[in-house]
Amino acid sequence: MCLAASGTIVAITPQPDGDSLWLRARVDFGGVRQWVSLACLPQARVGDQVLVHVGLALSLVEHEL
Repeated sequence: MCLAASGTIVAITPQPDGDSLWLRARVDFGGVRQWVSLACLPQARVGDQVLVHVGLALSLVEHEL
């Protein structure tokens, strides 16, 4: 069984060489902030909600209105 949690990106660290493999984001999980890898999700932006598993953002969370 796996566990993934959704959180909101509050900051993204720019990479000087432009390599998306090492792109990281600061993600807020309801008050707890952790660094997360964006290697699988380089298109993510500040304010996006992402699904995170083991420190890796796997997908964007879409909101239905």
